[in-house]
Amino acid sequence: MKLILFALIFVSYHCFSQQIITKSITPSTLQKFVTDDSTVEKALQFEDKNGKNYLVVTTHLNGSDEWLTKTLLVKHYIEKSNNQYALIRQITDNETKCEFDNDLLFLDKSLTISDLDKNNYAEITFLYKVGCRSDISPIGLKLMVLENGNKAAIRGKTIPRNMGFKDEKTADEAFKKLPKTIQEQAYLLWKNFAPE
Repeated sequence: MKLILFALIFVSYHCFSQQIITKSITPSTLQKFVTDDSTVEKALQFEDKNGKNYLVVTTHLNGSDEWLTKTLLVKHYIEKSNNQYALIRQITDNETKCEFDNDLLFLDKSLTISDLDKNNYAEITFLYKVGCRSDISPIGLKLMVLENGNKAAIRGKTIPRNMGFKDEKTADEAFKKLPKTIQEQAYLLWKNFAPE
């Protein structure tokens, strides 16, 4: 039992030991990325082989008395030498005209910025929920791994606790080609955030 516990601790430490230091984006810089009335969910900057990176996550609401539409935007910019910013990847998702509970939600605590494959390009990994529901049934759950403009994903559903639902998830072909260390971290995050 002690050996198994040690192995789990070692794997967890190994997976999360190559974290990249991040800091908040200053308000003056953030204004260059968010020009509408969207809500800023996360705004971080960090450095890797591309130089300065900026990650901005926003949600936008639109609705009426009968329905609500939510849009999630995840944007990854890099700073160019001429003080301009290049958008190298954008993730957009939405739940439209939901007449019940619009549960499109960026899972803030799932966000992990690392360099597990040690290629000097950061992996940005995060999960979010997407769905419209009036009960405690599963809704969509997506995990994204962004690296140097490339995207890999796992798509499935949340797992309401104590309801007998099984873990449903499918990794895309890009995810299957990721280094094992990145896949291991992603599956640990999925295991932590799929139950609700």
